[in-house]
Amino acid sequence: MSYKVTLVGAEAHEQTPAIALYSVDVRGQVGKKIAVVTNGQLDLPKDRNAVVAFGPDVADSSTLDTKGFVSLRLADQLPVWEREQEILLPPNWWRGWRGFEICVSGNTYRCFPRFLDRQTLRSISVGQLPPFRPERCEALCDATVEVWSSTTCCWPFVITEVPRLIANLADFLSANPIMFPRIPSPGPVERAVARQVDAALGAGKVSTSFVPNTTLAAHLETLQALAPQDAVNYVETNPTLWRFWCHTSSALLGETVINPDGSFSFCYRYFPFFLLNCRTSYFYKVKQFVNGVWQYIYDGSAANQYFSADEVANLYAQSGQLCYQPPVLPPGTATLQQIGFIPAYDFNSHWVPTATSGPNAGIDQTQVGDGVMAPLPQNAGLGLADGAPWTDTVWIMLNFDPGLKSAGAYYYRLSTVQADPSGSGQPIAGATPKPITNNIAWNYQDDSVFPPVTKTLPLGPSSTVATPGLFIIPYPGDRNWYGNADNTGFFHQTLDTTTLANSIPGGPGDGNGQFLLILEVFDINGNRLVPTGTGTQPGDMDADFSFVRLIAAPPVTPPAITDAIVNLPSLTHVIWVDKRPVIAEIVNFQSSSGTQVCQTLTAAASAQFTVGYQAYHTVMCDQAPSPIPATTFISSYAVTWEKGLGGGTGTLVAANEVSVADNIPPPLLNAPTNCPAGANYVSTSAADNPQAPNNTFGNLLGSDTFCAFSIWISAQPKHTNGFNTLSAVVNTAAVALSIG
Repeated sequence: MSYKVTLVGAEAHEQTPAIALYSVDVRGQVGKKIAVVTNGQLDLPKDRNAVVAFGPDVADSSTLDTKGFVSLRLADQLPVWEREQEILLPPNWWRGWRGFEICVSGNTYRCFPRFLDRQTLRSISVGQLPPFRPERCEALCDATVEVWSSTTCCWPFVITEVPRLIANLADFLSANPIMFPRIPSPGPVERAVARQVDAALGAGKVSTSFVPNTTLAAHLETLQALAPQDAVNYVETNPTLWRFWCHTSSALLGETVINPDGSFSFCYRYFPFFLLNCRTSYFYKVKQFVNGVWQYIYDGSAANQYFSADEVANLYAQSGQLCYQPPVLPPGTATLQQIGFIPAYDFNSHWVPTATSGPNAGIDQTQVGDGVMAPLPQNAGLGLADGAPWTDTVWIMLNFDPGLKSAGAYYYRLSTVQADPSGSGQPIAGATPKPITNNIAWNYQDDSVFPPVTKTLPLGPSSTVATPGLFIIPYPGDRNWYGNADNTGFFHQTLDTTTLANSIPGGPGDGNGQFLLILEVFDINGNRLVPTGTGTQPGDMDADFSFVRLIAAPPVTPPAITDAIVNLPSLTHVIWVDKRPVIAEIVNFQSSSGTQVCQTLTAAASAQFTVGYQAYHTVMCDQAPSPIPATTFISSYAVTWEKGLGGGTGTLVAANEVSVADNIPPPLLNAPTNCPAGANYVSTSAADNPQAPNNTFGNLLGSDTFCAFSIWISAQPKHTNGFNTLSAVVNTAAVALSIG
C-alpha cells in the first residue's frame, strides 16, 4: 500500500534528503533496500510483522554508519499510518540524513591527435610529448557525463610501499606503451621502446577514445627522481596512482548533461564511511546518444585518469560528435575562418596595416578589388610564423553570421586562380577563377523523431541553379549540426592543392606557387550578392552585409582590432602551395666516394668521423618569375648514428634556420643547376660542428676496435595541410669503423 511521506518542519527551498526504507534482521542489523520514497510516496512491504529502518537513500547501504537510522516495527506503526494515510518523519530524524554536499566539475573536449610518425610516437610513449596539441581540441556538447566514485582503503601509504608502486607502474607502462594508432616510419628510435610499441599494436591494445599513458609516464619519471618521503606525499595527492598499489572499488554516483561550452558539474550528498583508512577519488565516463544508441567516447577508468573532488577534470576524447559553435562575427558578415586547425589570422594574408582611426578605421587595406590584392610581399600566402607552405588536401572552414540570412544569403562559393608571378596581387594574365566543386555534406541530428536519428544533408554543389559551384550555407541554429559526414569537423570545402595548375613556362609545375582563394555569397536563385554599391559584374545584387578579414586572435587591447571590414564583392586570400619533397641524403663517409657500396673505414682513434650529406628544398632553386620565399621550406635537419644493434645513439650534426648560415643552402652535388652554391659535405669535426664535438673513431667505438654503425639523416619539412606538418624525410646508410 502507498502512503504519503511528510518531512515535518521542512521549510520552503530547504535541502531535503532522498529517503529509503531498509530491512532489519533479527540481530538489528540494517540490510538491503526494500523501498524508496518517490514523489513523496512510499510503497510498504506486505509483511506487517517486519522490522524496517528509515535512512538516506544511497547505492550501497554497507558504506553507511547506520547509527542514524530509525528502526520501526510495522505492526506498531501501521494502525496510525493507515488512519492518517500519511507517514510523518520528525526533523530530528530526516535532518540527520542530509549528509554533506560534494560538487565535482570539469570540461570535455574532442581532440585530434598529432601526425604520429614513429619518432613522435616514441616521444609520446615515454611521456615527452602529449598525443595532441591544445589548439586541436574542441568542446564537446550533446553528451552526458557519468560521475563515478573510486574508493581506496589501504591508507596510510608508507615509505615501504613506494618501490612496489613504482614497479607496478613501470610494468603497466612497459606492457601498454600506447593505446592509439600510429603511422610507421624509419628512424633512430630506441629499440626497446619501439619493440614495446609494436607489441602493444600486435596485442590489439589500441583505442582512439582516450590517451592514458602520457600522464602516467610523467608520474613514473617524477616518482623515480623523488626522495622516498617526497614520493609518499606525491602519491597521496595524485589519485591516478592509487590503483597501482591498492585495490579500489567504484560506484556510479549519477550523471549530468554537458553544457554547450563543454563544461559540466555534479553535486551529491555524501554520508561518512564507517570504514577506516578509506579515501575517495572520482573518474568520469562520457557518452553520446547517436541513432538511438548510447556510445561511450571517453572512459576515465580505462584511461587511468582519476581526480579529487576539488580538481577541475579536463577530459580528452578522440572521437564523438561535435556541435556547431563557430566564433562570433560582427553582425551581418562572412569570413574565411581557418584551414585545418590554423586560423586565418595566422596566415600571411593581411600585410597592409588596417587603420584604427580616421576615415578608413577598421577597413581592410590588403585587398584592393574584386579578387585583387595589394602588391604581394615575398612570403605572401604562407601559413604560420615559420613560413609553412600548404600541401596535399586542405580543409577550409568558413563562418557566416546568422544575420546574413536576412540579407538573402543562401549559397557560398569558393574559387581559385593563380596569382600573377610579378607580385601585383592580381590573377595571372588570361586566367579566370575556377570554382571548387568537391561534394560536401554535413550530418545533423533530427530531433523530430524519437529516438533522434543522425541524417546527412548534401551542401553542394547545387544542381538546382545554373550558377556553378554553389553550396548551401549551414547557419548555426538551422539544424543540430554534427559537421562533416566523415566526422572530421565543420569544414565547408576541401581543396587538393597538388592539382592547382601553374601556368609559368619552365616554372615549378602544378601544385606549386601562389594562388588566390576567393569567397562569394549568392541568393537562393544563384544571383551573386555584394555589399551595397560594390558590384562589378552583370547581375550583381546589392545586399546589407560585408566580408571581414581576420587580423588577430581575440581578445586584443584597443585600439588594436581582431577583424577588418572588406567592403568588396568578394573576400580574397593568398595561399602558397608546394608539393615538392624535401631532399635529405647521405652522400659519402670521410674520404670514400659516393658510389662505393661497401663502407669499411679504418683510421686512428683520434681521427674525426666525417659524413657528407645533402639537406635542401628546391623552392630555393626556382628561377624568376616564380616566387621564392625568404627562407627555405625545411625547418630543421639532423644526422644521427646508432652503434650496432642497441649499442648507443648520438648526433653528428643538427641545424635549423638560425644555426645554419644562408638558411640551409642546398649543396652542389646532384642539385638543380640553378641552385646557389653550397658545400658538398659538412665536416663533423669539433671545429666545424660545436654542437657535437669529439666525434672521433675512438669515442664512437668506445671499448670496441671494430663495429658497424647506422647513419640517419632526417629533415623536417615545414609543409602543412592545416592539421599536421609533413613527416620528416629520413634516409639511412651503413658504415663499419675500425681502429688501425
